[in-house]
Amino acid sequence: MSTYAMCVRYDGIEVDDTYCDAMTRPEPIHEFCAGRECQPRWETSSWSECSRTCGEGYQFRIVRCWKMISPGFDSSVYSDLCESADIARPDERKVCKNPACGPQWEMSEWSECSARCGERSVVTRDIRCSEEEKLCDASARPLAEKNCTGPPCDRQWTVSDWGPCSGGCGQGRMIRHVYCKTSDGRVVPESQCNLDTKPLAIHPCGDKNCPSHWLAQDWERCNTTCGRGVKKRIVLCLEIVNGKIKTRNAADCDVAKKPLEESTCFERPCFKWYTTPWSECTKTCGIGVRMRDVKCYQGKDIVRGCDPLVKPVGKQTCDLQPCPTEPPDDSCQDQAGTNCALAIKVNLCSHWYYSKACCRSCRAPHS
Repeated sequence: MSTYAMCVRYDGIEVDDTYCDAMTRPEPIHEFCAGRECQPRWETSSWSECSRTCGEGYQFRIVRCWKMISPGFDSSVYSDLCESADIARPDERKVCKNPACGPQWEMSEWSECSARCGERSVVTRDIRCSEEEKLCDASARPLAEKNCTGPPCDRQWTVSDWGPCSGGCGQGRMIRHVYCKTSDGRVVPESQCNLDTKPLAIHPCGDKNCPSHWLAQDWERCNTTCGRGVKKRIVLCLEIVNGKIKTRNAADCDVAKKPLEESTCFERPCFKWYTTPWSECTKTCGIGVRMRDVKCYQGKDIVRGCDPLVKPVGKQTCDLQPCPTEPPDDSCQDQAGTNCALAIKVNLCSHWYYSKACCRSCRAPHS
């Protein structure tokens, strides 16, 4: 606030300054004072793209409470300030309706490549129509299989030291770990090594001489990733002669006591992720977004049981050629009460609030 002097007549009427003695004129005084507190307000970012490329989806935006703390200093504040001021909060989500999806192809993820090192094989995926098969365009049906190449032929079995012997002749076992490793020492899935040459992980032990007896290795992985499958293990007839292990024919061991070599196994139920083909990019130049629907099926039913850790992405950026520079929008005006000069000085134009509130200043070329 400021004080200023004026020359007045004895009856209080203001007259020209020359009637007063300039030597006795009081100096103007400027003092800071607190004006009334500024009201908080809701500010919103622009709406996101629709979450679906067809049918009914959602758009989202950021809603924040803002308040001018002091002249030139506008800041986001806790939402309760706006809520306690009883200002209606703008919606953060709204429904967006695109043309109905209609029948479209949906595909599962590709299977694992089963090719051995240096060999070629085929990976497959399931293709289904979101409605009756005949309603989908047969000419646009995605491929259900493609070629794949096995891992490089540098994979080798490596083993740890044997553990202690766990018992007497015929019952004793020594255990070690067997890994499939690359030439630079990385451990990779066992399927990348030649399973026919896999070293034994369980060894018989006991006396120097042990009669022939059965020895079962650990079960291999179930041959399916979901539903009912089969698991196998190696069962050998072995004898220890003078401390050395000899392989014998199955007839040399008691066939009635032979452990099972094969068993049924059940992995989690067969829930499978399916995706639709990618949509067009939302922009024709610059950086846009493309989307696809991601659904979880069990048989023909859409369910919720799929593994969220392997959920395919439903949205990704698409980087196209750069856009030509756009002419400035002359109708764009800075918002009163926002210190845009300060916003530019501290490089706040990239912030969604200031790019909107100071749209004219932020678009102007700065030296």
